[in-house]
Amino acid sequence: MALPPPMMHGRNATMGMPRKKKMMMHMTFYWGKDALILFKGWPGTNTGMYALALVFVFFLALLVEWLAHCNLKMTKSDDAGSGLAQTLVYTFRVGLGFMVMLAIMSFNVGVFLAAVLGHALGFFFFRVILKPANNNTDGISNAC
Repeated sequence: MALPPPMMHGRNATMGMPRKKKMMMHMTFYWGKDALILFKGWPGTNTGMYALALVFVFFLALLVEWLAHCNLKMTKSDDAGSGLAQTLVYTFRVGLGFMVMLAIMSFNVGVFLAAVLGHALGFFFFRVILKPANNNTDGISNAC
């Protein structure tokens, strides 16, 4: 008995069309510069772009900690304008925090370490070093 043409065999037949190379997504932590962070094709396989991505994630995490510090300094005032400003800063901080989380979900150890170091340095600088300067009880401070 003759077999039907390849396109009749089911899902795996290509019907004469070339297959596209698929990007493998890691589901465990891995070392290496070949990562996909936040955007399609970024940073790619270029070592310089990977280093730039690590710096970007580091400063993104640092920015999240700075915004948390600013929001803490704005809690002294009770007017509606201050409440709106607090809400906007909080919303921006949460959005950036989710971007850091999505970057970490690339499962790249370098990205993970850059995010953790950015948060740690931001916490140390903005909550430990600058904490004594938070003695202003007249409302919003000019530190942010």
